[in-house]
Amino acid sequence: MKLTNALPIVILGSSLALFQPVVAHADLCEKTPAVNLNAVSSEEVDNDMVRLNWQVQIQAASANEAMTAINSVLEKSIANLSKNKDITKLKNNLQTYPQYGENQIIQTWQGVGSLTFEMPVQAMKNQKVLNVAEGLTLSNLEYFPSEQRIELSREKLLELAMKEFQAKALVVTKGFGKTAYTLGEVSINDENQSSPGYPRMYAAASDMRSKGMEVAPAAGSSRVSVSVNGRVCLKP
Repeated sequence: MKLTNALPIVILGSSLALFQPVVAHADLCEKTPAVNLNAVSSEEVDNDMVRLNWQVQIQAASANEAMTAINSVLEKSIANLSKNKDITKLKNNLQTYPQYGENQIIQTWQGVGSLTFEMPVQAMKNQKVLNVAEGLTLSNLEYFPSEQRIELSREKLLELAMKEFQAKALVVTKGFGKTAYTLGEVSINDENQSSPGYPRMYAAASDMRSKGMEVAPAAGSSRVSVSVNGRVCLKP
């Protein structure tokens, strides 16, 4: 992120600091009145990405059979989805669990596989069919803003938060009858609150394909916030 205003900023918890000895720094506002100030700027940002999670469950007589069956579904899906240029961060996971009967004797094994990937919301709307293998069902989807969209918002919000911080510092300086101020330590924090995930369970993957993307709710928006926190040293 490019900072367009010059403020002394202390970056806490950096990798460099982990290898440096601890040093006691002098109070930057020593012998002068000091005020702690905070400024926050936020806005709603459209969610332009979606994360989809698919699941498949298969029961078999042995753990190996269950794993082989799940692997077959996942591998076929990965091969198909990998050809889609809009899909990123394609990941899969597989686990097996024993199913016990009477006297705690294992009767069958259940294999559970999951497949997760991300794609732009617009690309998902344009595609009526996602080429997943038979057996996979959509279990959850989550909308969120892309890093590019968040970064553009953060740069603008940072400028607004810094201006608000400086305005507050001037008001405090004047209100306490002082002539000017200097800055002590200043920290900048940012965060975004994404929309919640939407659980979706279907009896078969064909249900998802036949309905296309209509099973998904509106993408919505997420709130992106940037805060500036610092100490103002008041001069006589």
